[in-house]
Amino acid sequence: MTAARSPHRAWIEVDHEAIRANLRTIRDAAHGAQVIGVVKANAYGHGAVAVARTLAAAGVERLATATVGEAVELREAGVAVPIVVLWAVGELEADAVAASALEPIVDAERSLDALERAAERAGVRIGVHLKVDTGLGRQGVEPEAAVALATRVARSRHLRLVGTMSHLAVPGEDEAYTEVQALRLSRVLDAMRSAGVDPGVVHLNASGGVLAGHIAFADAVRPGLALYGLRPPWAVERAPTLVPALSLKAHALRIFDLPADAAIGYGLRYRTPRDTRIATLAIGYGDGWPRVHANNGFVLVHGVPAPIVGAVSMDGLTVDIGEIDGVTYGDEFVLIGEQDGARITADDVAAERRTINYEVTTALRERLPRLHLGVD
Repeated sequence: MTAARSPHRAWIEVDHEAIRANLRTIRDAAHGAQVIGVVKANAYGHGAVAVARTLAAAGVERLATATVGEAVELREAGVAVPIVVLWAVGELEADAVAASALEPIVDAERSLDALERAAERAGVRIGVHLKVDTGLGRQGVEPEAAVALATRVARSRHLRLVGTMSHLAVPGEDEAYTEVQALRLSRVLDAMRSAGVDPGVVHLNASGGVLAGHIAFADAVRPGLALYGLRPPWAVERAPTLVPALSLKAHALRIFDLPADAAIGYGLRYRTPRDTRIATLAIGYGDGWPRVHANNGFVLVHGVPAPIVGAVSMDGLTVDIGEIDGVTYGDEFVLIGEQDGARITADDVAAERRTINYEVTTALRERLPRLHLGVD
């Protein structure tokens, strides 16, 4: 899907038809499990409110954010589906949880204390998800303490247990460790049920688990990356029908000729090896395109790669278009996306930065306008 000519100097295009198609692919791979669509970090850079509305309209059972603030933003935009907050909340956020009918995770007594007080003040009952640390070692209650915490929630007049969850550390990479994590969660669930506690919706698999083919605990899955057509590094060849939803584009602010041995940019880090033509694009590290791209990486124009040359500044970068005929101010330069059969992926950019595709898209800042295409 392509937008009409953009009036912006640099911008992001988000294809909502691709997001809906990816959701269908995930549902098929998850064998009909409920979907908790993860829209944290501004929907991985794609625009949380617009993406959340598309996912809600497409029937996801829940959404998920990392913070209370992210969830409140969705509520204020009219998103009504249940929202899971994936990190534990404290005393200062508990009232906002109650006021916006959010579903935070709990993994310690202090979280329960804060939420119970907030629920009592608001005269509501807060739904919570018990998070069990089965081996990621980041957050969650230890398995041996999980039943006691779940029992307290079940007996509370102010809370209700709507879900029990964990998070895989190495899906698709270490099957033995993944099986250990699944077994630990299974034992916790058995103990909860033996104690008369309903665990609610059980969810373990995020995008990695779904793409790796794990179907255990399939009450629900929590895809984030895969919704946007991206994959973990180990899963590049899996789920070929996933469609990248994000493109990053820019127009040239200046097109000019330079002689051989001319210096370009801060630090004079590049000298032209020949007479050439340069285009200056208005995108830089202030937009989330970092300085590591100095003399590193390409953009597409006319479907042809043009190398980034010189330093990346806060608001601009320069590319060598000397080998590409007929480039004008009306042309689009593609930093991520497809043009005339050529493509630069978020994985390509991640390789240039020695990082992962998650970081590439989430780094894109708010001053880049998001053009949402295919929105119902």
